[in-house]
Amino acid sequence: MHNPAVQHTLTIFERLCNSLPPLVPETVVQDIEGAYEQMLHNYSLSLDDLERTMIVFGKQIWPYRRAFDEFLSLAEGRMGEVFLRGIFSSSLKKRYNDFALHGGTYRDLYAGAPVSFFTSEERVELCEALVLVRTQLEAHTRQEVLTTEKKWYEQRILEFQAILDDIEKRLDTLRTMADSEQEHPSLAAEIRQHVLSFEYGICALGPHVKHEAVCEAEEYFVGRKKNKQLFQLHD
Repeated sequence: MHNPAVQHTLTIFERLCNSLPPLVPETVVQDIEGAYEQMLHNYSLSLDDLERTMIVFGKQIWPYRRAFDEFLSLAEGRMGEVFLRGIFSSSLKKRYNDFALHGGTYRDLYAGAPVSFFTSEERVELCEALVLVRTQLEAHTRQEVLTTEKKWYEQRILEFQAILDDIEKRLDTLRTMADSEQEHPSLAAEIRQHVLSFEYGICALGPHVKHEAVCEAEEYFVGRKKNKQLFQLHD
């Protein structure tokens, strides 16, 4: 049996495999599914090895995930509330109308804002409806990006690939900074951890990586090094 940390990460890997966006190359699909199956039955698997594998595949599918998430978000804005109202029972629909009259919105439901507004029974129905709406929206978006929106979806994939290429170059620069940092080992470790955090974001082990944050990281660590040098001069 896997240890808890490995099992938790494998669960994230499984979700990643089961929700691959449209147009991911079939060779990548086969490789990532094969890697997951192999690691699932490797009970000597270390967390580091698992995370490194996820990072490799996460980078290959990141442009597709980000493009698909954009189209999914747009579909949610257009149709999410319509789908939701169609699922509600008549009593919950009335209660939701009251919620809307008090300024509540569809997106507030996902944020957990209306916990005190609905009864415990209503919240159960509400949660089930939200899960179903999400499934419907994903199915609709998959159909959309393979038909009417395919051209724009492919364009966004290319644009996110260009962003990823730039992120990779900047992460390489940060790794070089860390390897060259002989005077302050703690700073080198901090830079490497920062790189790893960005990579976690790419492979769904952390929050979405923000291109702007990667762009600003080199300047930030140059400043950190200067500050450390100044402190040394004053000691």
